[in-house]
Amino acid sequence: MFCVTVQSTAQTKESVKKDSIPFLQGIWIEADVAPVFERALINKNAYRAQGNIQVNLKNKYYPVIEFGYAGADKTASNGIEFSTSGFFGKAGADLSMLKPKPNSTQKNNNFLVGLRLGASRFNYSLYNQTITDNYWGNSETFNLESISSTKLWYEIAAGMRVEVFRNIYMGWTIRNKHLISKTESGQTTPWYIPGYGIGNTSVWGLSYSIGYRIK
Repeated sequence: MFCVTVQSTAQTKESVKKDSIPFLQGIWIEADVAPVFERALINKNAYRAQGNIQVNLKNKYYPVIEFGYAGADKTASNGIEFSTSGFFGKAGADLSMLKPKPNSTQKNNNFLVGLRLGASRFNYSLYNQTITDNYWGNSETFNLESISSTKLWYEIAAGMRVEVFRNIYMGWTIRNKHLISKTESGQTTPWYIPGYGIGNTSVWGLSYSIGYRIK
């Protein structure tokens, strides 16, 4: 007895169509404009410039490299001054959560979810730091300049990218950042970490990018 399996023409065409999607679907070059509004409305003590390059593989996987320069100058109410600046970089990948229909006019829009690993090598300084001797009651003011530090963190990211004109895209990304490198006992903690932000625990961030797609 022979068993013959017949595959329908529609199924065959669909399989061929899926397999025929080119591996490289485009490259995005983007600049983040959110820091301009953050400095004006949220935190006037910090500044940041950031861009990224992202690749579309088969309309599903989106490896990305992000890079930038950031810094901060802050004077606390007790007179302590903090200053830092440095470069940072991130690498990771996003996964497309949309499956547009072939004839959809929105097929170039994306909803992406992904991960990033970030790193920053920077120097920071502390001025007018005061230590008081509780026993003798004496106090001493000193400065710590050009303290070298390296911080690592990871980010969980989710966002949208929309084509507003031909090959011109705009989009936003929400990020939840978690610091990997902790400050050891006896060491000073930088108030601001370039590329990460304020604090030494988890923080939230927002990017709003404008970019161009290279086919």
